[in-house]
Formats: sequence, C-alpha cells, structure tokens
Amino acid sequence: MSEILTAKLKEMLKPVNGFHINSSITCLRIMQAVLELKKEEDTVIVSKGHSAPAFYVMLWKLGLLSDEELMTFAHIDGLPSHVARGLPFIEASSGSLGQGLSVANGIALANRIDGKNGRVFVILGDGELDEGQVWEAAMTSAHHKLDNVITIVDRNFHQLNGGTEEILAKEPLAEKWKAFGWEVREVENDVEKLKKAIEELDKIKGKPKVIIARWVE
Repeated sequence: MSEILTAKLKEMLKPVNGFHINSSITCLRIMQAVLELKKEEDTVIVSKGHSAPAFYVMLWKLGLLSDEELMTFAHIDGLPSHVARGLPFIEASSGSLGQGLSVANGIALANRIDGKNGRVFVILGDGELDEGQVWEAAMTSAHHKLDNVITIVDRNFHQLNGGTEEILAKEPLAEKWKAFGWEVREVENDVEKLKKAIEELDKIKGKPKVIIARWVE
C-alpha cells in the first residue's frame, strides 16, 4: 500500500514541481497509522502543515477525495497548500510551525473538563522542533499530565535548509522529551510499528506520550 500511496503523491505533486514532496513522503506512513487507529472522538492536529499533500493522499485512500479533487492541490479554488479547518478530521488550520502542540493541549484540557475520552494526535516535523513554542507546550502537557495527547515526530533528519543536526542539533532527542516528563517510544517509520507503539502508549496514564518515527528508506 505504501508504494501505491507514494506513487499517487508523486502524481499529485508533479504539476506543482514536487512541492514539499520529500517532507510529505516521510509523513505518509505516520498519517496512515494515525487515521487507521483514529476513533470518532479523537482529534488530529497536523502541526507539520506543509505535509498537507500526504494528508490529502490519505483522504483519497479513504474515499473522501476523488482523483479530480486531488489534482486541484495548491490551485486558487482547490486544496490548500497547508491543511485548513473544514477538511475532514482537521480541527485547526496550520502553516505557522510550532503551534500544533499548544492547540492540542487546549483540546485535551477541554476534553478532560467535559469528561470526554478523545485522544489528540499531533504530527510534528523534526525541523519544527527548532520552534521554542513546541517546548513550552511540551512542559505544559507534562505539567497537566495530559495522557490523552499522543505526539508523533517525523524524524527524517532534514528541514528546509539542510540536515537537522547541522542547522540545530536535536539529538539526543528521546532524552530531551523524557526530561520534559513525556513517555517516549522510538520506532522505525513503518505503519505497523507505529500502530503498535500507539496501542502500547494508550495503556500508559498520567503523562503525555511521544513517538519518534525515524525514517528508513
């Protein structure tokens, strides 16, 4: 299935010169795992907004977008270049990097107050971790023991201007999240491994959870 989705993504982005193709390819498996496990009461925050093409391909796979609609990506009256509220599963528009986890915290706290059980999935880019707001939000998640927040970091080691470790080193990334009070899993960026990690983390209470999805070709 991954090969079919990757081929569809390349077809979709060919008319726009491969816009954000690499960052979208590495998000495909993450989005597939999340959407296949998502329950009705769950929320998905695509903080890595420029991975929108991968999200649209997943909507196509689920029968929520047609081939014709998929090919309107980045057109004035077509699919937006970053995910926007009003699309299926999307509760918050994105584009300004670093804001998604803060939004997730608000939704998770509201769910707690309202007595709802919905999980809040957040998809972050590893380059996005340059943003200080991510770490402020990470402290907030841990302080409030938001165990209904599950963050997945697309650890592909690349960002817009080059390698993540040359621009602003992230490693040791798992230890950083642990120091902020999070339950951490590091797994290969693979649909079944991601789903297994999510199911394991569901059983852990009292702290937020993060999966570092390391990209392997």
